[in-house]
Amino acid sequence: NGTAGKMNGALEHSDQPDPDAIKMFVGQIPRSWSEKELKELFEPYGAVYQINILRDRSQNPPQSK
Repeated sequence: NGTAGKMNGALEHSDQPDPDAIKMFVGQIPRSWSEKELKELFEPYGAVYQINILRDRSQNPPQSK
């Protein structure tokens, strides 16, 4: 039936997202949070493959050398 090695949609290669995986956009997180905190928050619900935190440049300007 083609499901050998799979369970609940999981792939044999756990480092790759499921073909049905979606991107989820989350707002209103504390400015102090890092990728680590977000990953810890969402991992109990499923594998997290990538996190991008968009930061407001006016609130966190790049440092010049």
